[in-house]
Amino acid sequence: MKKMYLAVALVATMVFASCSSTQKAKDEGADLKAKIENCSNPDSLKVYVEQAKAYADKLVSEGKDKEAEAYLQEVAPVVAAKDPSATSVLDKIKAEADSVVGDASDAVKAAGDSVASAANAVGDAVSDKVDAAKDAASQAADDAKAKAAKAADDAKTKAADAAQQAADKVKNALGK
Repeated sequence: MKKMYLAVALVATMVFASCSSTQKAKDEGADLKAKIENCSNPDSLKVYVEQAKAYADKLVSEGKDKEAEAYLQEVAPVVAAKDPSATSVLDKIKAEADSVVGDASDAVKAAGDSVASAANAVGDAVSDKVDAAKDAASQAADDAKAKAAKAADDAKTKAADAAQQAADKVKNALGK
């Protein structure tokens, strides 16, 4: 019974931990956006923009390219409204994110192509093995047929010899 409670507690802890980390990531992006919206100091704004860039880079490094792009599109108008000179930094960030997305899609295509070619090679190898197995099975069947035919012929011959010997014994017995 204690083990059951322990297992339930463990599962509940894992669920809460996974939900809280997702919420933390969402809160971090929302917090940065709120800081940028409420900022009036140009120097602080530049720091917040750099933090937003770092957050977007972190999303990209985690493989969340679409989320990083959406975040940047959400933050860019706010930054442009506060400080038009800071938008060049965000444009550069967007270009980097687009480049990363393009590189990732190219890598996925290349991986898909290599997987397809490997699958074709495996399929060809399996086909060759199946053909070889069919040939071996056909040869074994032919060998078995030949052996069965020889055994049948041998059995016929032995039966005929035994019948002849029996007939000879009957003739000898009757002839005496």
